[in-house]
Amino acid sequence: MRRIFLPPEDITSDIVTITGDQARHLTLVLRVKPSDMISVMAGNGYEYKCRIVSVHKKEIRAEVIGKAAYSAESPISITIAQGISKGERMDIAIQKSTELGAVRVVPVITERTQIKQANKTERWRRIALSAAQQSGRDKTPDIVEPTKLEEFLDSIAPGSDGIIFFEEKRERNLKEVLAGFKKIKEITILIGPEGGFTKEEVAAATEKGFVVASLGPRILRTETAPITALSIIQYELGDMG
Repeated sequence: MRRIFLPPEDITSDIVTITGDQARHLTLVLRVKPSDMISVMAGNGYEYKCRIVSVHKKEIRAEVIGKAAYSAESPISITIAQGISKGERMDIAIQKSTELGAVRVVPVITERTQIKQANKTERWRRIALSAAQQSGRDKTPDIVEPTKLEEFLDSIAPGSDGIIFFEEKRERNLKEVLAGFKKIKEITILIGPEGGFTKEEVAAATEKGFVVASLGPRILRTETAPITALSIIQYELGDMG
């Protein structure tokens, strides 16, 4: 069954109204028609089973025929602060971070970021929306505007839990570091762009309370790192173990 996301205000009593890009996609790409069934997620803890009653290019209307409690969200809130990378690498990082349960992705501008002005936030949000729908999540992650690393670190509240990966320090792997975080509910993960972080950036992060960890003896691509990190975190602390 096709799944879409809508704000709760678009679901009024027993009628769902779908407009904008989602209506165009359903109409022109998926070619839905009256009587087709769709699943609507509103980020409010419920899944709505709906039957389409009218189809137009700019608007689709459907009737709610069932409502059930639903959640595919992890018990741990994970923010991925991802160094902006070139080409499709950032797209992959955002797509897979969404599939693996990140609640927030912060595109970070670092000293080694090769694209200083990405101007791709809306594209990344569309990628996250599509990935959330495909993976059966009931919420889409927050994809924020690109932020300089120093500004991001300044926004971190004192006492917050965070991990930064640095290939030059392999003394402690991620599993060992997570052993000290067994009861946490939120964590932030810092991942560098191509070329990784500088020593000065790592020092700035550790001053804010981030713990340095390794993802193993092999050097991973920037788009592979969030996949690996999220999988391990969800296994150790989340809903994949």
